Amino acid sequence: MSEIKSSGIKGYAFFAGIIAIFLFIILVVYIYKYNQRFVPAEPMRWSGLIQAAGRTLVA
Repeated sequence: MSEIKSSGIKGYAFFAGIIAIFLFIILVVYIYKYNQRFVPAEPMRWSGLIQAAGRTLVA
């Protein structure tokens, strides 16, 4: 009888591990896509803003 009870606990632990890995992958993909949201499509435009900010700080 204890073998059946033990295998039930192992099954729950295995299932919880699979769900944890799945949620971790979703979290990593979400963070990756969230970080890409603020990358400018045209880097030259941001370059001009940085140079203008630098000129005002120096002046």
